Amino acid sequence: MSTAPPAPVGTTPQEANRRAPATLPRFAWVPITALALGFFTVGMLVASRYGYFGDELYFLAAGDHPAPGYVDQPPGVPLVARAMQTLFPDSLVALRLPSLLITIGYIVVAALTTRELGGKRLAQTCVAGACILAPHFVGSAHLLVTYSFDQALWAWILWLVVRWTRKHQQGESGDLLLIGAGLVTAVTLQFKLLVPALWLMLVLTAVLFGPRRLALRPGLWVAGVLSVLSALPGLLWQIDNGWPQLEMAEVVDSETGGVTSFLRVLFTQVGPIGGTLTVVGLYGLLFRRHLSPYRFIGVTVVALTALFAMSSGRSYYLAGCYAVLFAAATVVVQHWWQQRPATATYRWLFRGWTAAVALSYAFAAQGAINTLPIVPVSEIRPGNVVATASLGWEPITTQIAERYRALPDGVPTAVITHDYWSASALHHFGPEHGLSDVYSPSRGFWYFDRPDEDVERVVYLGSDREQLEKWFGDVRKVGTVETDLDAATYYEDMRIWVAGDPKEPWSQLWPRLHHMSLW
Repeated sequence: MSTAPPAPVGTTPQEANRRAPATLPRFAWVPITALALGFFTVGMLVASRYGYFGDELYFLAAGDHPAPGYVDQPPGVPLVARAMQTLFPDSLVALRLPSLLITIGYIVVAALTTRELGGKRLAQTCVAGACILAPHFVGSAHLLVTYSFDQALWAWILWLVVRWTRKHQQGESGDLLLIGAGLVTAVTLQFKLLVPALWLMLVLTAVLFGPRRLALRPGLWVAGVLSVLSALPGLLWQIDNGWPQLEMAEVVDSETGGVTSFLRVLFTQVGPIGGTLTVVGLYGLLFRRHLSPYRFIGVTVVALTALFAMSSGRSYYLAGCYAVLFAAATVVVQHWWQQRPATATYRWLFRGWTAAVALSYAFAAQGAINTLPIVPVSEIRPGNVVATASLGWEPITTQIAERYRALPDGVPTAVITHDYWSASALHHFGPEHGLSDVYSPSRGFWYFDRPDEDVERVVYLGSDREQLEKWFGDVRKVGTVETDLDAATYYEDMRIWVAGDPKEPWSQLWPRLHHMSLW
């Protein structure tokens, strides 16, 4: 007589025959802890390299203008930036610490997901190592950016869903796991608004491929209520401001390279090891019998890939799925090896396989090292967007302040920059140079504030004479940006203007100046 617990109500015979194991392998505490500590140490050693990235300065500025939502993101990262600036003023290392820690959390949950799928300690260690060697995760651990949090929280949600699926196969309700996933989703919605797409696909594919009871579980509906309550303040802000997030989607569409580019980066941004594990893991979730209870997750990944690729999304939107794909891949290999014949041929194959994997990880390490911000400033290439957009902010601020102080007194004057990066830099570094009122018509910075109606003159960074003469009666060039650094910045030779005699009141002129692009 079978001693297995009864299948839950609503489970099909096919689902009941694919029962997950009741016990899990031991967690690889020692190697995972060692890898996490090593990753943390390297991350801290390079955390202060180059300077503030342009978006990091924007998050600091947004944190000084708290709101339930912003044009391009929810309030999560600006709140984190404000908290770190309050606790550790002007510390770049402290500002970036939350991203490093949350990425380490991603590495740990990837190993936990591997264990949940039946992966033993070696498989867990291989998955953690693949995450550490993935250039995308190395980069996202270095910067305070929205996707560092979003991808880690997605990974935690998927781990809870995988765990719920195993519990469901054993006849348990697992509602607390779904409620936990709802709480994580509520937090995720404070960093990016992509996670509803994940849940929509998970529920639809579960209905189609099983476990069909997912859509009916009370825990799922509680999770949905928690998520709606979390998103509500931001949604109300979007409504009050005319849904600028939709306009932002058009900007993202203009900045992406199409479906081919999306798919290429999707597999290459995690390096050769990660790219291979992504393919093998997706194959395992879709086609391997021992992973069939989790097939709906594989179909979800395919559906999300199609959705984001066709809607001109960014490839890192799917980064939260790598953890479960890497985990599934190592479990496929582990299962294959456990089924091997005990022959001399397979023993030699094992030795060759071990050597090949070790060499592959060593080769992948070079890509991870190249991602670290360790090259001298003089060797930074213009195509290195992150490094190039982390240089020159203080010299730029100094030059704008000099032009501002050189103007005759007696005329109310403001400082405006055409892009939100430089406006954010002036907002951060400007006060010590006497610049207190900085504005920009660019993207989210436009919403922070506008010049007072009595402002008759502005120092304007960027744009060109033809554009400025549409809005001001008097426009003259007073200089160009020269940072004198060993590497070129995006602002070299950018023109500095003094524009006076605005042709309309600022209440009318400011909406006309607004643009959603960076430049």
